[in-house]
Amino acid sequence: MNWFVQIKKYVTVGLGSATTDLTIYGALVHFADFSPEVANLISRPCGGLFSFTFNKLWTFERKQLRGTHREMMRFGIVWILSYCLSIMLVWLFHLFFIRNPSLPMALTGIIQHLTGWNINLVVVLPKLFAEGAVCIGIFLTHRFWTFRQL
Repeated sequence: MNWFVQIKKYVTVGLGSATTDLTIYGALVHFADFSPEVANLISRPCGGLFSFTFNKLWTFERKQLRGTHREMMRFGIVWILSYCLSIMLVWLFHLFFIRNPSLPMALTGIIQHLTGWNINLVVVLPKLFAEGAVCIGIFLTHRFWTFRQL
């Protein structure tokens, strides 16, 4: 499969995984009063399960059962490393925005003015920045290691 098609599929699965992750994250932060760090500890594994299933079957077209255990182990290794990196980055970005609230506060004002939504970007931006930072490395690792054709 060519790179362009595979990247489009990966992005689509990533959006589904991110939607799963961010929906759970948002519900925990905004409705259950969880801290961003704890919410991330819970939401990201849910997105990871979605990601493995759809990347294996659709993005990388690995529909056969042969090799699934190996792929799952490799996916798990990549996922755990990216999970740890995500946790660290959410914490660092959250700390940065707490200490420097002018950017998220300005964006919050603009979003509220345009949409009427009152979103606390001090807790939303760290998650978005962290996940954006690890996305490219994860794709390349999955393409060349996790789901590589034997």
